[in-house]
Amino acid sequence: MNFIFAGLNIANVPVEVLERVTVPTGSLKEQLDRLAIYVGGGVILSTCNRIEIYAVADDLVVGVRQLREFIDSLARRDGMDSVDDYIHTLAGDDVANHLFSVAAGLESIALGESQIIGQVSRALRAAGEAGTVEPSLSRMFHSALRTSRRIRSETEFGRNRVSVPSLGVQELQSAVGDIKGLRVLLVGAGETGKLTASALRRYGVEDIVVCSRSMDRGAVLADELGSKQIPFEAIPDSLVDFDILITSTAATEPVISSREVRNAMAARPNRHLHVLDVGMPRDVDPESASIEGVHLISLTDLQKKSSDNWELREEATLQARGLIEDGIRHFKERLTSIHSEPVIRTLGARVERMRQEEVERTLGRHEELTEEQAAAVEKMTRSLVRRILSDPISFLRSDEDSAADLVQKIFALKTRDAAEDEVE
Repeated sequence: MNFIFAGLNIANVPVEVLERVTVPTGSLKEQLDRLAIYVGGGVILSTCNRIEIYAVADDLVVGVRQLREFIDSLARRDGMDSVDDYIHTLAGDDVANHLFSVAAGLESIALGESQIIGQVSRALRAAGEAGTVEPSLSRMFHSALRTSRRIRSETEFGRNRVSVPSLGVQELQSAVGDIKGLRVLLVGAGETGKLTASALRRYGVEDIVVCSRSMDRGAVLADELGSKQIPFEAIPDSLVDFDILITSTAATEPVISSREVRNAMAARPNRHLHVLDVGMPRDVDPESASIEGVHLISLTDLQKKSSDNWELREEATLQARGLIEDGIRHFKERLTSIHSEPVIRTLGARVERMRQEEVERTLGRHEELTEEQAAAVEKMTRSLVRRILSDPISFLRSDEDSAADLVQKIFALKTRDAAEDEVE
């Protein structure tokens, strides 16, 4: 099997192209299922500055072509033009080199960003739950994450954490001169919103008003900040009251139109509105940048500024590269002898036998069930088993040397069981 990769990154594609292929969290399961049709499975990593697909294939040429077709299909959902010319592909060892660099934050807008570990972990977990990640690919992701954590603990990246939101707030500070004392409307109360709020506090900003589609989630962040919250639908009428607007929603289209921004500016002559949009797709209509008095900072703008970050953190980057080389070497060594796979097969076979026995017993007691109802029971139990086994299997495919032994002890798996399953 060969590792293959295809993706787009904001560093080399226009943001209006990237946002067309972004996979929102809510549709990740659906797209993983679609990916399985194209290339048999894989992992989808979709963040504010990238869409990347990792997979394995027997035939490199065919596999890479299928990945390109899948990404292009995302762009064509709304009848838009092809993005094939923008798609970057890799194969073989280059895939591992890229993934390890991504997980370390070396391919991010904010060099060494702290969010990427969680994003890569969630991408792997989603693929595991969907049943689309192949064992060697899972092992590569676990190794990349382990190396990234090592980089955090042994280099400057871990001591001075940066993120896209913190880089954006830094850019606001640079543009305004001093954001302390200004009034901020923070739209989006997820992880990015929380990181943004923390960055604002470090610059002395006290007057932060929270806004979220989910009032419950917004209330949690507002309570943490000791701030007020406004409903999502109140944004257009509220814009006139703020000096800074920061957005980081998971919406699939702009949540603030240029007309709404224009109306707000007309009601506040001689006052500037500074906008930081870190949503992907974009939350604020880009036409807003042309309105007098509006200063819009986008992900593209932050990407252009990131070169300064490289120069400032050159030593940490060199250290990280050395640790990545070591991590990849370790991964390749372990890839040649994945001891956990027989245990995974044994565990899966045992649980499947138990499932079948319980289903047969249940259906035998309920002969009144229709074929459709019986099929529903079958489907539900298979799904339940897959979800229950997801974490143990992920642990088995981690870099923990004792994983196989521990799982064997926990589930009382014996050598005889393994031998019998091999025969079957």
